[in-house]
Amino acid sequence: MMLERLHSGLSGYMSRQKMPLNQARLDGALILNIDTRYRIFCRPGPHGDLVLESLLLQLPDRRDEADDMIHECLLGSWVRMMEYADVPVLSQNENEILLQQRVTADATVDEFESALEQFTNSIADWRRIFRVL
Repeated sequence: MMLERLHSGLSGYMSRQKMPLNQARLDGALILNIDTRYRIFCRPGPHGDLVLESLLLQLPDRRDEADDMIHECLLGSWVRMMEYADVPVLSQNENEILLQQRVTADATVDEFESALEQFTNSIADWRRIFRVL
């Protein structure tokens, strides 16, 4: 992936961190590993936006247990929605809960870095909510 094709805030962040660009996937996502604990996918979004995404947890096979976790997630999201930009979502295969956050197309490097820090902190918060290490 060429640096010029990346979201400008992300490309500036990668330059600052001296990160290689060889982490791009076929689906256009770029993977950032933060503090060796957080794997964050940076996916192209609509209108040049960027979507930060990370796996929070795998849902249990038992439907009633999975439904309880989804309900807990909805309640947690409702409490957090006014203060935090992240949104938990159900994966396409409905087996995982992912966390996503949008970064606008015109975000500067500093704004991207701030969003990434907030997103990383949110992952840690959600892991505590779900008691995931």
